[in-house]
Amino acid sequence: MNGMRYALLLALLVGLSTCGGDKPDVTDESIQPPKAKVVEKVPVVKPMTVEERLAKLEQIKRSMKPHFVLGKGDVLSLSVYGEPDLTVKGIPVRPDGKVAFPLIGDVQVEGKTVDQVSKEVTRRLREYLRTPKVAIMVEQFNSLSYTIAGEVTKPGVYPLKGDVTLTQAFAMAGGLKQGSFRSTTVELADLTHTFLARNGKILPIDFERLLRQGDIRFDIKLAPGDYIYVPSGLSKQIYLLGEVTRPNLYAFKAGFTVSTALTKGEGFTPDADLSRVHVIRGSLDNPQLFILDMNKVLEGEETDMRLQPNDIVYVPPTYLTRWSRMLSKILPSLQMLQTGVQLTK
Repeated sequence: MNGMRYALLLALLVGLSTCGGDKPDVTDESIQPPKAKVVEKVPVVKPMTVEERLAKLEQIKRSMKPHFVLGKGDVLSLSVYGEPDLTVKGIPVRPDGKVAFPLIGDVQVEGKTVDQVSKEVTRRLREYLRTPKVAIMVEQFNSLSYTIAGEVTKPGVYPLKGDVTLTQAFAMAGGLKQGSFRSTTVELADLTHTFLARNGKILPIDFERLLRQGDIRFDIKLAPGDYIYVPSGLSKQIYLLGEVTRPNLYAFKAGFTVSTALTKGEGFTPDADLSRVHVIRGSLDNPQLFILDMNKVLEGEETDMRLQPNDIVYVPPTYLTRWSRMLSKILPSLQMLQTGVQLTK
């Protein structure tokens, strides 16, 4: 009987891949996870040790030089050596992106670095002074921000004023959200799957060690545009992303397999590479990665794979082969789905 049900599932999936249709509900407990097929050009990502994560994090911090540009709401100060009358503090960047400096009037600063503004002010002051020595300081970087979303008390977009570390960001967000279960207060956050994304890359932060064990080696300074997401430890869900008709977040149920997830997606795009369907398990910065040939699964030559809560099933396009490039495609879709969930709440 199980063989007949499985054959029926395969037939339905083949039909969905071309024309869509009704979604079968697969709950066959006999389906066992296969050994992941490794395609030669796509390396299987293995979990890193704590020391390897720290070494990678240190390398990222050394290579990423902050490049801050000024924006509306920032507050500057100006001083000119030997010219006390030209020293002014608390100069705000107006909504039009300009500031008013003594003697030279308005200067466009939005979108420019402090060094670029200093050179512009120096050039214009030469009309009045022989060798002006200009120093411009940023008192407040109000235009810069970071986002913390998910299971924190006060999720949202926060201004990045000065140096803000990860632990300070969690403190300003009111800490991890808590709930009540059988008259006991419990944390709702899943720190294993919590991640920090910067410029389209996941940083190797071990949030369990940082927030549970106080390992401050992972307490890095935030940069403009950083995105921190803390998923729920109570909700069980599966992410389906990539070259499918309906990429989305789906509630996890017992017996959920890769075939089940793909059925939910209602077919594939013409660019889908079913020979390399990726299952990403664990934290995004330090995952277990399985690669499944769904063509062989549909033909009955390979066993379907049972999923776990919070797995990500990603169907890549045929032209993507490197895992790092795939992750750069996965992350924006993941953030969009998570933002949609937050807005719904």
